[in-house]
Amino acid sequence: MSHNDSHPSTLPLRMAPASAALVIGGLVLGVLGIALAFLLSGDHPQRALSALHFNWMFWSSVAIGMVMFSVALHLTHARWAWSIKRFSLAGAAFLPVSFVIFPFMLFFGRYVYFHHWIEHDGHNPIHGDAILEAKAAWLSFPGMMVRDIVALAVLYGLALLFTYHQLRPDMHGRGWGNGGDAVAVAEDAYRKNLKIGVFTALAFAFGWGLIGIDLGMTTLPHFFSTMLPVAFFISAFHSAIAMTIVMAVLHRKSLGLEAYITEKQFHDIGKLLFAFAVFWMYINWSQYVVIWYGLLPHEQEYFVRKFNDPFGGYVMAAVMLIFVVPFFGLLPRAIKKMAPILAGFACLVLVGHWLERFLIATPNYWESEQWGPIGIGLPEILMALGFLGLFVASYRLFLQRYPVIPSPVSLNAIPNGLVTFARPSRTTATVAEA
Repeated sequence: MSHNDSHPSTLPLRMAPASAALVIGGLVLGVLGIALAFLLSGDHPQRALSALHFNWMFWSSVAIGMVMFSVALHLTHARWAWSIKRFSLAGAAFLPVSFVIFPFMLFFGRYVYFHHWIEHDGHNPIHGDAILEAKAAWLSFPGMMVRDIVALAVLYGLALLFTYHQLRPDMHGRGWGNGGDAVAVAEDAYRKNLKIGVFTALAFAFGWGLIGIDLGMTTLPHFFSTMLPVAFFISAFHSAIAMTIVMAVLHRKSLGLEAYITEKQFHDIGKLLFAFAVFWMYINWSQYVVIWYGLLPHEQEYFVRKFNDPFGGYVMAAVMLIFVVPFFGLLPRAIKKMAPILAGFACLVLVGHWLERFLIATPNYWESEQWGPIGIGLPEILMALGFLGLFVASYRLFLQRYPVIPSPVSLNAIPNGLVTFARPSRTTATVAEA
């Protein structure tokens, strides 16, 4: 990564202007989109529940992935990203929404997503099936609800705690705390987040991997893959990088941040978008090639369902949008420095990951003979727009309330920055708050 280490000594306080149209409009779009998705599903509510399922996975993956991107920048002391870090951190605003929707999505859709093993109409599919009987302790819906809600509570709680300490230096004296030594507060917050960030990263790997297993793998209970949870959280991280690019480009001019978000930042984050496209392909190929080469009987079903109609075309589209197009399109150095073009590639990646979330589970449980044909149609698009509205409303509220650009005090808490804190043989320096 290139090193943009020259932080300004003074920075204007940048918050997005209050916009009732975006916040209220987003909430209205959220309610209408989700409601219309169910209404248009008609006699097949399974389709709306399926759309709710994969849209929750996608938008929640984006939100927690954005916080994890900020965690990664913090733990690696990535000073190059100082001016875009808050655009990633703002994904935390959607986490409470995701947490509230999750139990309703899981409870009301349980007979759709898990009908291969959940007891219904007096019939228990586990009985008489040796593989499912061996997994019976895991394939318990009450147990699934408890472990997933606990996992989300721990992961989201750590993510919000990390967010709090990221914002604390800039909010100190503005409602958080009663003044005092701003430099000491910044130093304390930075050091605490070095510890919190490690635990958040571990919780993300285990917790989000667990969500991937329960919302993806258990929808086809004979299938087993140690790579699926890895692919699940890597996709979340990649989509988070893409969304950070989109949000930075959208707000850069309107908030007057051209002097702080330059082609250096876009070049570096563009390289990350490119690198994780390659890594995503590597992880998914690693999962596929073992199953194909080993002719694993139950695991093959997972891919057979996806590669045949009506899902085969979506698989090709997802691979093209996530890997092929970004790989060749982002190879030139100049492209990664052009903000609008880079944002265009990021949008393609996001659409690709949206399709991937559709494919990760829907082909596993869909019964066309009983529920009708399935594909990407109006219910799925309306559900996506509903979640988009909720995401935009929560994201905008974050930008309106908290500084988009860190203050010099917050920036210089980074080790080896322009300001150094008291250490042996060093001199303590101070800097005025923005």
